[in-house]
Amino acid sequence: MRKFLPSHRSRLATFSLRTARLGVPVIVLSVLAHRLDFVSTPQFLLLMITGSLIALAAIVAAVIALVRLWARGGHGWGRAMRGAAYALIALLPLGAATAAYVTHPQLADISTDTEDPPALGGDAPDTIPADAAAVQAEFYPDLVSRRFRLPPSELHKAALTVAEQRGWMLTAELPPGMPDEPTRFQAVAVSPLYGFRDDVAVRILPDPVGARLDIRSASQVGLHDLGANARRIRGFLADLDAVLLAAYGVIEAVDEDEAGAPPEELPPLDPNASTPSDLPPPVPGLKPEAGEPVAPDIDGPSPDAASGVTPDGLEPLPPDLSEVYESDTPAPQPAPDADASPLPGETAPEAEAPRSTPLPETSAEPGRPARLRPVAGQ
Repeated sequence: MRKFLPSHRSRLATFSLRTARLGVPVIVLSVLAHRLDFVSTPQFLLLMITGSLIALAAIVAAVIALVRLWARGGHGWGRAMRGAAYALIALLPLGAATAAYVTHPQLADISTDTEDPPALGGDAPDTIPADAAAVQAEFYPDLVSRRFRLPPSELHKAALTVAEQRGWMLTAELPPGMPDEPTRFQAVAVSPLYGFRDDVAVRILPDPVGARLDIRSASQVGLHDLGANARRIRGFLADLDAVLLAAYGVIEAVDEDEAGAPPEELPPLDPNASTPSDLPPPVPGLKPEAGEPVAPDIDGPSPDAASGVTPDGLEPLPPDLSEVYESDTPAPQPAPDADASPLPGETAPEAEAPRSTPLPETSAEPGRPARLRPVAGQ
C-alpha cells in the first residue's frame, strides 16, 4: 500500500491572485467614473491611490509566495504568477505618473508669455510667479509667443478650428471686430485618458508683421501637471501650423529683428489738466483782402523784404506767376496840377463846385415835436 504525503499549497499565492483581481477593477472603474463626471477629481485620485495600494499588496504577496514555493515546493505557482501579472497591470498608471513626476518640473501653469500671460478668468491668478517662469524657461525654452503674417481675425478663425478639432469646450470668446483688433477665447481641455480638466486661454494681438499668438494652459487641481500642459501647448501649435499650411500654403517665417518691439502705450489723459492761457490765439492762414492790415507775425520778426526770401524759406514767385497774386485795386492816379496850362487844342477843365448836403425838411405843428422827412436821393 502506497502512502502519499500531503502537498503544500501556498496561501499567499491565492491571496495575491484574489487581491490583484480586486485592484484592476478599482483602477478601471475609477477612470470611467471620472471621465463620466460621476466623481470629482479629488475623489478620483483617492480611488486611484486605493487601487494602487491593493495592487502593491498583491504583487508583494506574489513575490513572497514564489520564493517559498521555490524553497519548499508545492502548489500555487500559477496563482502567484497570475496575481503578479494582474498587479502589474493595475500599477501601470502609478508607474507612468511616477516617471512623469521625476522627469518633469513641478509646474501646473504654463504660458508662452510669462510676463503678461493670457487671462484665464475665475479664481485663476493673472500673473505667473518669477520662480515658476524661470523654471519654465529652463525646461521648456521652445514655448514662446508665435508671430504670423496674418491679420488677427484670420488667425482667430484658425485657432478656433484647432480648438474644435482637439475637442476643447469653449467657455468664453472675444470675437474679432475690426481686422486689427485683439481677440481671445477661453476653453476647457480634457485629458484623453484620465479625464483631467485644464483651463486654456488663447490671446491674439496685432503685431507689426500681422498677429502674435499666446496660449496658456493651467491645471484646475494639483501642483504638478506631469508635463500635460506643455504637451498640450506643443500639440496646439503643431495643429495650428498644419491648419494654416492647408489654408494659406507655406508662409514665410518671421525674424526677430523684423518683428521689433511692441508699440508703447500712451499715458492716460489727466482730466484735471488745463490749457495755458498765456499762449497767443491761433491765427488763420488766409490771405488778407486788399486794404486790410496784415497781422504781425507772433512767432518771430518778419523776414527782410530786400533779401527776396519768403517766411518759409521759399524762393519768390517768377514774374509770370506773381501777376496772378497782385491786388486788383487800380493804382491811384496823380492829382491834376491846378497851375499847369492846357495844351493847344484843349480846354481847361472847369472847377467843380463843392456839393452841399441838403438838410431834411421838417414838418411841425404847434404843440407837437418836429418830424424829419426823407429827401429824395438819400
